[in-house]
Amino acid sequence: MDVRAIFELPVHIWMKCDALGTTYPTGYGDLRFNVVMPQARPPVGDPPDLPAMPPQESAGGQVVWAQEYGAFIPESLRPAIALQRVVLTEVEGPSYDDHRSWFTPEHQLAEYINRWFDDVRTWAEVLTGQDLDPNHRVYDAESVGTGLTFIEPPHDGALGLQITTPRVLPLRAQEWAAILGFVRDGEEPPLEEVLSRDARAAQRRNANRRAIIEAATALEIVLGRHIRGLADQLPDTQRGRINERTALGTYIAIAEHSRLQLAVPVDRLRWLKQLRNDAAHRGAAPSPWEAADAVQVMIDFLGVHGQIRRTRESEPDGGEFTLINREGADMDDDCPSRRPER
Repeated sequence: MDVRAIFELPVHIWMKCDALGTTYPTGYGDLRFNVVMPQARPPVGDPPDLPAMPPQESAGGQVVWAQEYGAFIPESLRPAIALQRVVLTEVEGPSYDDHRSWFTPEHQLAEYINRWFDDVRTWAEVLTGQDLDPNHRVYDAESVGTGLTFIEPPHDGALGLQITTPRVLPLRAQEWAAILGFVRDGEEPPLEEVLSRDARAAQRRNANRRAIIEAATALEIVLGRHIRGLADQLPDTQRGRINERTALGTYIAIAEHSRLQLAVPVDRLRWLKQLRNDAAHRGAAPSPWEAADAVQVMIDFLGVHGQIRRTRESEPDGGEFTLINREGADMDDDCPSRRPER
């Protein structure tokens, strides 16, 4: 049976319009399927040009496939659109014996689609900094005082509205294709980049203690890898301090005493380490400003010394950093991206 389905993304993913109107192969585990993108027609996009598509009217009006709304987009990445729906086609999965004969490709798709989206959104968050957590949304508009009914003075309902216009780095077509391939092949982002994503998300949600711990852990992974990679160049006294139990504070001291050139000054690394110790061992929560600064320290350090490198030179509009691979070659032909926004 030919399995096809419309999937509404739990959270809209911003991407350049050049990603629309195309079919991309992807999958999850042993399941394989194609993602067919909507057509780029304003104001809400058109469905893919496929036979037997259902009527594009819902109980609430016209079905939205892709839509632009308020956001700051770098000039070099325009036009961009927020993707809301896709069509899944050519669904192929393994066949099972009698006791699982019911687990047909459509059942497999239903079982795995949300796990597939979680992997997709993780890669998108790592590469662009978009906040795509469907379980803890951060909204651009928020009512002030919702639920309050004042007796004195006589107010009724919310006292105002806080509106934020986000700065968004949309995915480009080749990035979207790469992400769908990574998820199909079971390839995960580097651990430090997932921790960086978690630190940024925690800081946005005012979970500052968690943001500090995640940021410092990401920093420890990358700094430790960087120093171990330079072990042959270190003084004997510093090389002897490296073992399986070496922690962040010791790595910072080794870098300082070895006079290593790092993307972030040693005193800033030590400051972040102390915030982590206070948060982890004394339960102390940093201020919002400290958490924001600490997350930025992590972003700057990972961008130069992590497995997914980011150049220090922005594009002419100042809107993005370009990823380079581990050897330093430009990744534009593979999976380019930009520096994440906090």
